[in-house]
Amino acid sequence: MVLVDTSVWADLFNGHPSAEASILRHLIEDETELFTTGLIVQEILQGISDRKKRAEIRSDLAEFVRVDPSLQTHVEAAEIFAGCRKKGVTIRKSIDCAIAAIALEYDLELLHKDRDFAQIAKVFPLKLLDVTE
Repeated sequence: MVLVDTSVWADLFNGHPSAEASILRHLIEDETELFTTGLIVQEILQGISDRKKRAEIRSDLAEFVRVDPSLQTHVEAAEIFAGCRKKGVTIRKSIDCAIAAIALEYDLELLHKDRDFAQIAKVFPLKLLDVTE
């Protein structure tokens, strides 16, 4: 069960070669249970200027399990941000704390390309999918 972050989806949809996009392709082919959330869908769609392409990608993403944050998830995201800051780690985007909180809440591995998640995983028990496998 894997939550896929925005940057990995962007690589896949834009045809950018990356280890993470390659892993995502394999996960899709293997019919691994993949998860997304409204926050990730928003980030993906807001980066696409063509309306028809946005609709296609929205449809593609609808095939995956969607988990959405509750108020408690956002409280936990704030705790992640504060906990990291207390350890001297500054997280650049608060949305990454929300995505990490969702992964922790639903016990999902996270496939990502964002250094913030690696920093969060040093302070919290965030499970990151190993792209070196």
